[in-house]
Amino acid sequence: IRLKDEIRSAESCAVTKAVQQDLKCYSAVVTRNCSAALAPARIQNAVRKATAAPEAEVEDRSCNLMIFGLQEESGSGTVESSVRGVLDSLNEKPTLSKCARVGSPADGKVRPVKVTLSSREVLLSLLRKARELKSSSEYSRVFLEPDRTPEQRAERRRTLKVLGELRRTHPDVRYVIRRGVIESV
Repeated sequence: IRLKDEIRSAESCAVTKAVQQDLKCYSAVVTRNCSAALAPARIQNAVRKATAAPEAEVEDRSCNLMIFGLQEESGSGTVESSVRGVLDSLNEKPTLSKCARVGSPADGKVRPVKVTLSSREVLLSLLRKARELKSSSEYSRVFLEPDRTPEQRAERRRTLKVLGELRRTHPDVRYVIRRGVIESV
């Protein structure tokens, strides 16, 4: 009888250890696989996107400037110093709240820069002067645009496609986009 009790006790300990070890392994797998999906930033963005009104998102973007074509910084250079160089070439010295590259780095690809400015008036002033970058030797391939929502970007792409078709079919007429509408000048 004593031998049977010892065997049962040993079996019980072995089973308990196996279950605990399997639970730890299962827990580690779940934690590892779900950590990216349940990252706090992703959860916050999903909640913000689900609860925010479209007008609120546009308002958040009202002071943001997107800079395209600005080469990636090498070594000790910072994004802010690169942005300052572009703005200095436009003879502007606005206050920058935030300045960061958007997207993940990839070989041979230049990521856009998102700049948050102090006011909408400063943004509009910079957008008015953006054409002057074409004549700059250093920044001739750099473009400034307002920060748009995904829906606004899709609408802009459609408008640009129609504009291209109009320019091809009617090369003698000059077409421009004003406030999202194609006009002949």
